[in-house]
Amino acid sequence: MNTAKIYLPKGSLSAYIDHYMMVDIDWNAETLLSDVWRLIPFGQISILFLYGDPHHYSLRNAEEEMRVTPRSFVVGQLRNPIWLKFQGHTRLTKVQFKPAGIQRIMAYQMDELTDLPCIALEDIWGKQANEVPESLHEAEDDLARVKILDKFFIGKLLPKSPQEAYVEHTLSQLYQSTGNYRLADLEQQLGITGRQLERIFRAKVGLSPKEIGRFIRLNTAFSRLNKDPDLSLSKLAYELGYFDPAHFSKDFTSLTGLSPSRLKKKSTAEFYVTHGKCFANL
Repeated sequence: MNTAKIYLPKGSLSAYIDHYMMVDIDWNAETLLSDVWRLIPFGQISILFLYGDPHHYSLRNAEEEMRVTPRSFVVGQLRNPIWLKFQGHTRLTKVQFKPAGIQRIMAYQMDELTDLPCIALEDIWGKQANEVPESLHEAEDDLARVKILDKFFIGKLLPKSPQEAYVEHTLSQLYQSTGNYRLADLEQQLGITGRQLERIFRAKVGLSPKEIGRFIRLNTAFSRLNKDPDLSLSKLAYELGYFDPAHFSKDFTSLTGLSPSRLKKKSTAEFYVTHGKCFANL
């Protein structure tokens, strides 16, 4: 049976890792699910470990020649959609980090990874990164894989930075307000300038607070339109804080690669992935 199951990390890792997703799909036996997926940016970085057949990716569309992924890689913060194509037997684990989570295990400025959809983990952690897929492949079941991942990432935890409090507070306000929280209010609450906050945010998250707010609004729009295609675009645009539907449509198209009206018509056979674990079959 083809599956995509979600598991939660244990202990302290739950503050930094959103979830583990175990995917097992034999494309030779799959008849309902499209083998082309479009990944819509949602403001979170992920790590993938492949222990089945590799998959391919493109930054432009699903028709052009695609690149092959390594066995272990990081998907940095994306600001545009990417296309994935699968074949053979896909067996992988995706580690979905919370918006500022990966900076607790990786001593990088996160904006160095922005717009990079496939960074070989071996380039960051050496050959140790390629030992993980082997262990996951040999594990007897998914629960054993969760234990392997928990042990690996606990061993990678870095000391907590005092700047984390700024980032966490900002993220909390942005999510609570569906991305519409005012930067001036954050400056007053945190006691730092907007420029300082943006510098910290880019280093820890890989995007600015404004960009994260935009992603929150547009992913909310995607989910609502996918659930209710009859929803008025004008009403939705104003509810999400846009001045007019035209700006909303332009923003939505930039992030997803298709217009809101085209999404409403469900005019594509691609499989859409957003929110890290929200799958939409259009």
